[in-house]
Amino acid sequence: MQAFYLPWAMLAMDVLFGASLLPDLLGIIAGHLYYFLTVLHPLAGGRNILKTPKWVHKLVGYWRLGHPATARVEAERATGGSFTGRSYRLNSSSGRPFPFRRLWSS
Repeated sequence: MQAFYLPWAMLAMDVLFGASLLPDLLGIIAGHLYYFLTVLHPLAGGRNILKTPKWVHKLVGYWRLGHPATARVEAERATGGSFTGRSYRLNSSSGRPFPFRRLWSS
């Protein structure tokens, strides 16, 4: 599951368990509002209304939390699908049978 859908999945779990929906809905609204004001509105030509305070930048720099601005980010390789694990075909021409033992062995 992508991180974007996590709040909605948590909301669905609260519906299933009969918990209050108000905290989840307020969190989703606050997240959307923050994303709009810090990312989408500045990209559309508006100013950034919610700037991160300087003391937070200094604190993160002091404790070296997160990725530094000069860190090299490795690009994801395009594989054409969301699953990039190892797979085996049943009755394939490679002669390898499906590894059932791997599923249950410890």
